[in-house]
Amino acid sequence: MKFRIIHHVDQATIDRMYADYAAVFILSTGRAGSKFIVRLLGHSDTISAFHEPRPTLQYFSDYAYHHQAGKETLTRMFDAARMESILEVFIKERIYVESNQCLSFFAPIIAGLFRGAKFVHLIRHPGDFVRSGVRKGWHKNDSIWESGRVSLMDKKRWAGMDQVEKLSWVWQTTNSFIEKVKNQLPPQRFLTIRFEDLIKETKPVKNLLAFTGSKKIKAGIIKELQKAKVNEMCIHPDEPPTMKKILDFPHYKDWQPDMRDRLKKHCAELADSYGYKLGSERQ
Repeated sequence: MKFRIIHHVDQATIDRMYADYAAVFILSTGRAGSKFIVRLLGHSDTISAFHEPRPTLQYFSDYAYHHQAGKETLTRMFDAARMESILEVFIKERIYVESNQCLSFFAPIIAGLFRGAKFVHLIRHPGDFVRSGVRKGWHKNDSIWESGRVSLMDKKRWAGMDQVEKLSWVWQTTNSFIEKVKNQLPPQRFLTIRFEDLIKETKPVKNLLAFTGSKKIKAGIIKELQKAKVNEMCIHPDEPPTMKKILDFPHYKDWQPDMRDRLKKHCAELADSYGYKLGSERQ
């Protein structure tokens, strides 16, 4: 039975959504191409793609990370935030895709709640991620996002870390967490993609479309999207003084050795497993 509006959906349809629906969730650190991937998939006529649908859960990433034992609470939080939105896409017989960075630490409960859900692990070079995070003011801004951003429980140790080291820790912690989720699920429920490959090559895009179950997107459209910058950093004149964004920060290849050492301390092993080299030059 098909339903036009959510108000008429019966319990059997709701049960089927929870049991079988292959909604797709993009897991990342943020600043890793999550907006690009939604713009790309938005060109598929079988997908409904969302970057940061409300409620964004931006205040709850740190809570989710440090309260993994409270699975029932986290499940209820996510279910209340997304059930109706996902159901509306489900009854339209489209593929729900969300790339909200705040979902990364909710991934285990999403996998259990929506048993047909699939996940894309979107990765970016740690040096590029840290540079982007510094420019955006991560872990310096005073905002709802910063209040909810993942950090160490040991606040004394956290206060002793500079911004580069904090962001390096975030990269390692978030990606390590996603790796653990990945290892607990069947391989067919996970796809890993490097952002650098997604914006330059054809094969990763084809793999992404096949994984989501989407129809093909014209090659010309893909190439145009790969050329265009998405979510470029800007500082608006009306931003309050609590925002600490900066426009100029060196690329990883131009970092001083001590800066690279602080990043390597946290990221070297995992970065190497992803094919990123953390020498003096970014590769």
